[in-house]
Amino acid sequence: MTKKLLFSLLPAFFISGTVFANQTKSMSTNNQPNILIAYFSMQDGNTGDVARAIYDAAGGDVYRIMVAESYPDDDKLRKERLTMEVEQNILPALSGSAPNFEEYDIIFLGSPVWANHLSQPVKSFLHKYDLSGKKVIPFVSHSGGGRGKTFSDVAELCDGCIVDTDGWSSWGGGRQRGIDKWVAKKLNKDK
Repeated sequence: MTKKLLFSLLPAFFISGTVFANQTKSMSTNNQPNILIAYFSMQDGNTGDVARAIYDAAGGDVYRIMVAESYPDDDKLRKERLTMEVEQNILPALSGSAPNFEEYDIIFLGSPVWANHLSQPVKSFLHKYDLSGKKVIPFVSHSGGGRGKTFSDVAELCDGCIVDTDGWSSWGGGRQRGIDKWVAKKLNKDK
């Protein structure tokens, strides 16, 4: 399946939670690292846009982190729930099955910035899954306030990981200028 054809199928797969470019993955071949792009995005918006841009630049597999109880569509109700989760440090339950993380060398990990930190669903993800020994490269989207403490949050919460705290941070979503060069730089460091 060509990359172009596979990517045209991604929207349907993103809704279900996972997409795998190669169903029969094996460990790194041809000295190329196996890459996973794992991310949470409220409505597959801005952070999802960044995840797709990283996929365009790096390939690999994509895993959308999903919460068991969806966030409300109503802006006011959603904001109330987000505020409560952040203030009380509630880690929402996740849904869907996760990929076998042992198959990956590099994990690009994406989150929106919530109150200057990682989103609560991404914190849940880091508490739930063992990514020790993996190179984890964070990326975030924000609404103008910057990356905050998100990269240091990943370093703190990802016990045993090799966290590259020089992650990607962008305002909003859409096509990311320079992300292809950033991804190439990240992947060249691993050769």
